[in-house]
Amino acid sequence: MLKFGNSTIPKGISYDKKDIINYFFKIKTNVVENATRVSSPYMMGHMTSALPFFHKHISKLISSLNQNVVKVETSSTMTFLERETLSKLHRAFYNMEDNYYKELLTKNDGCFGCITSGGTIANLTALWISRNNAFPKTDNFNGIEKEGIISALKYYNYNDIAIIGSELMHYSFKKAADILGIGLNKIYTIPVDSEYKIRIDLLTEKLQELKQKRIKVITIVGIASTTEVGSIDDLEKLADLAEEYGAMFHVDGAWGGSFILSDKYRHLLKGIQRADTITIDGHKLLYTPIGCGVVLFKSPFLPTTTIRKVANYIIKTDSMDHGKTTLEGSRPANALYIHASLNILGQHGLRYLLETSIENTKYMYNLINLYPQFEIISKPITNIFTYRYIPTWLQNKNIQIKNKNNDINSSFYTTNNNNNNNNNSNNNNNNKIYLEKYNNSDNAYERINDVTFNNEESEIIDDERLRKGFVSKTIIKTTKYPNCTNGVAVLRVVIANPLITKESIKTVIEEQIEFGLKLEKEYCN
Repeated sequence: MLKFGNSTIPKGISYDKKDIINYFFKIKTNVVENATRVSSPYMMGHMTSALPFFHKHISKLISSLNQNVVKVETSSTMTFLERETLSKLHRAFYNMEDNYYKELLTKNDGCFGCITSGGTIANLTALWISRNNAFPKTDNFNGIEKEGIISALKYYNYNDIAIIGSELMHYSFKKAADILGIGLNKIYTIPVDSEYKIRIDLLTEKLQELKQKRIKVITIVGIASTTEVGSIDDLEKLADLAEEYGAMFHVDGAWGGSFILSDKYRHLLKGIQRADTITIDGHKLLYTPIGCGVVLFKSPFLPTTTIRKVANYIIKTDSMDHGKTTLEGSRPANALYIHASLNILGQHGLRYLLETSIENTKYMYNLINLYPQFEIISKPITNIFTYRYIPTWLQNKNIQIKNKNNDINSSFYTTNNNNNNNNNSNNNNNNKIYLEKYNNSDNAYERINDVTFNNEESEIIDDERLRKGFVSKTIIKTTKYPNCTNGVAVLRVVIANPLITKESIKTVIEEQIEFGLKLEKEYCN
């Protein structure tokens, strides 16, 4: 950080070639050489990945053309390429007839969606539409966008507004509720079940309660792969409830929405085609550079009747300008990244990347599950799962590590020389019971959390603890340990990078065990 402490702007212009070369040398030394290696096959902790080779060239093209897709006048071709890109994604989820897309691609009063800078703006746009759609214009009321929330509530005879979804909703919904004047306290979060899906029974109860209190639910949010554990809500049942209670149905598929392209895993998204709006991030599992969010509209006319804004000098009412229905004004032509991924990788290429990521995740999950040093907290539904490190003094004393098979070089070994599989299974069960007892102790709970949190490995640590691997850390509530009301500390694995291999997975696990033992010694000292 000390390398970036100069707050003054140089006064002169750098004409000298040596000065320019020196500037780039400093950037190379201070930024590039120490940047986080997000493409590393040992980086397994965040939603970043290595990118297809062609995006380097696409990036240069976007910068060189410097198109502004807020209006056709500054993006004469990119405007239409963006519309085509959005139609491809819309078709992947909603799959309308050919003529439907051909006709709407040429109309200026509808759009399939919006390209945004990320999932946060996409979710905000969806809630913006939901709010305005819930309190529309009538002969005696100019709509919430002109009259405001207080007037809208009075006119429609409601006491308040609500957004509802699971307790694992992304924090961007808090930002949206704040910006839209709804308030964070009006976000109702419902507990999840043992599979980290929203509990439909509790959701139904809350919806009925809000209805009786004359509180208008503008949106029911379904999650297609939660950030923490990768779980996917029952979207079909959520769609049913949205219809029953007159709310819009939004699916946050920023991470998991891309699995619509996988024949093998598309079933996980059953019901998503009934969503009024869908968020999906290109820079996650469509393998584009950062800055490619998308919000899709089931009805292309939904945004034009709820959030359209025009200006005489820039965005004409009868134009094809995308700025009419986007929250952001000036925008780069980042749709080209998504367009390139969809066309160059195609369905088969993206499907391969997605399915490989899940296979690698399951491989790591199965491997982790064999070690007594770790305890699985959430199983992988897609390519995310969580676990935690268990210190030696909390492991079952009659279990030791020994070679179990040549593939993973580890096994469970009992001190009484009884090595049959049944004993291994029983020892595992005893170990879980042993851990559950300790989880009820505040002292043991804190000690497990301490060692787990400090076992987050990174390339960006001091030389003494330099490691190749990285997994992230978080705290989640789990039905596995209901007494831990503040949640348990976990290590979180996210595998999307196609450069990750079985060997790199083994390396990260071995490093975590080694690192955990070092931390135990430090803790005891």
